[in-house]
Amino acid sequence: MTEATAPTDPQALINRAMAENRLAHALLIHGQNLSVVERFATELSARLLGVQAYGDELEEKLFRHPDVFTLRPSKKSRVISVDDTREAIRQIQHSPQAGERKVAIVFEVDRFNTSAANAFLKTLEEPPLNTTILLLTTRPHSLLATIRSRCQLFRLPTAAHTFDDPSAQAWLEAYKKWLEDLLTGGPGGKQSIPHFIIGAYSLVERFSAIIGELGKAAWKDQSKNLPEDMKDDERIALESRISISIRQDFLAAMENATEVLARKKLFDDTTVPQKFIESVEALENSTNLLRLNMKTEAVLESYLLRTLRIWTAKAS
Repeated sequence: MTEATAPTDPQALINRAMAENRLAHALLIHGQNLSVVERFATELSARLLGVQAYGDELEEKLFRHPDVFTLRPSKKSRVISVDDTREAIRQIQHSPQAGERKVAIVFEVDRFNTSAANAFLKTLEEPPLNTTILLLTTRPHSLLATIRSRCQLFRLPTAAHTFDDPSAQAWLEAYKKWLEDLLTGGPGGKQSIPHFIIGAYSLVERFSAIIGELGKAAWKDQSKNLPEDMKDDERIALESRISISIRQDFLAAMENATEVLARKKLFDDTTVPQKFIESVEALENSTNLLRLNMKTEAVLESYLLRTLRIWTAKAS
């Protein structure tokens, strides 16, 4: 199916489809921020089922609703197994209990293993009556083309990545200052490469501590509203996903900070545009490595050292 994207607001498209009674049986909802994607899906599910609540109460009511079915990654590997998929398929075959409609939500659908994806494909080909299936992901192109083709796609717009946490803001400011010093040689232009390397390792150490604290706070907040029957394996996977999501958002905030610095120095140094492009490419590569569960400290260290070479390079 065609993808519903900007400039039309996804919510407006949903409203129109519901008003015209032509909402697809399966929606693939994606965006760069998984928390935003999940919140959108939660609010849509509530509308479909007529659940009246807001904030934390909405999630609590929704996940206790007898006609809401969820499928999530499990264990530290964060994979959706074929056994869990078959059980979810079995559950959504039943008739609605509280109304006329059911909703099935697949969190991080890109975490399907091959067998699970093929098993779920059959459900998309022959969907249960009165059931809306919501597939959530930040990586739609990682899915089987046959799954994507059987869904109506909704891409949520990308929002600016910001962190209210003072320690995160301080880190981003220190990162920008480090970049600027690389470009100018630091105060008086006298700082040496070893000085910048020490600065890089200081950023790595602080980064890990901040991510850890943000992850603990986010898990404490979100764990209050989890379904009571959630499996331990799913809890482990969800806690891991929260940390990964925060880490990805932080990397996006780093890209924004790099762009801010590049704009500031654009007319001072003709090499800045190319340095910015190479830095973003390096950061995107780091993001992909972290998705493969590589160690955060090693990936960030590699990125910063690569950035050091980029920003201290002289024009040829």
